[in-house]
Amino acid sequence: MWPIIFNPFALKTFLSVFLTGMVVKIMDDYMDMEFDELIKKDNITRILRLGTLPYALFIFSLACILNPPTAISLFFASFSTGMAGNLNAKMPSGLYGYQESILTIIMAVVLFGAVETFSSLFLIIAIQLWDDYADYRTDIYSTKNWAFLLGKNECLLLGIIFFISSLYLDFFKALSGIFSLGAIVNIINLWFHNVNKLEKPDEEAA
Repeated sequence: MWPIIFNPFALKTFLSVFLTGMVVKIMDDYMDMEFDELIKKDNITRILRLGTLPYALFIFSLACILNPPTAISLFFASFSTGMAGNLNAKMPSGLYGYQESILTIIMAVVLFGAVETFSSLFLIIAIQLWDDYADYRTDIYSTKNWAFLLGKNECLLLGIIFFISSLYLDFFKALSGIFSLGAIVNIINLWFHNVNKLEKPDEEAA
């Protein structure tokens, strides 16, 4: 990651990946809000509440200012994989999930090219597979966890394959994604730790 210190474009790309990663995390938690509440899992919407959408849009705007192709291709990739998780479900657009997913990928290819699109898509899929692998124990009731659908080891192996594919297409973006993933997880864990710490005295007083 040394290039980001000396190269303004690389720094902008890294920050764009990081900020888009935050938006994807917020969006993912928003989609899983009811399920996470059921299993008593930390969800970022519990902290952001009514500010969830405004904050997500604000952060994504910053990511787009820094590097539009990177930010938008990553968001499109996240959107398309999310729709792919509901293949046969009818979406508000009137299309099925798989149709929206395919159209989003085609749109990204037309706007940003195949390399930009698929490097983002492979990276998002890799992160999703690793996330499902990590959540294998806590997502026992989930029907969309790929670690259950494919097998735990198969899920991890497939995640590695997709990451290597992303690395081949765009080395810097893939590495930025992994560094950002670690940073985002630690930031959110610290955030929840502080929030839970502040809420605990109130619960004890009640």
